[in-house]
Amino acid sequence: MALYYELQVFKDVYTLVQKVFLYTQNFPREYKYTLGQDMKRDAIQLVRSIYRANKAKDKVVYLETFLDDFELLKFEMKTKTV
Repeated sequence: MALYYELQVFKDVYTLVQKVFLYTQNFPREYKYTLGQDMKRDAIQLVRSIYRANKAKDKVVYLETFLDDFELLKFEMKTKTV
């Protein structure tokens, strides 16, 4: 089993988390504590899913959670740009 922090997907998601935190930093007040917080939480959940999938025998559940959370995060990012 590879260490989760050595996986390329983890490195990419970690970069995404950092970008989400920077992106939401300058949100207007009406979005900062609602949509901004949701985006941060969902981005961190992606990291959790990778960690859990890496240590679990049955990875499917965690990978499905990862995909669901990733789709939600993409939707949230599109919502802010509208």
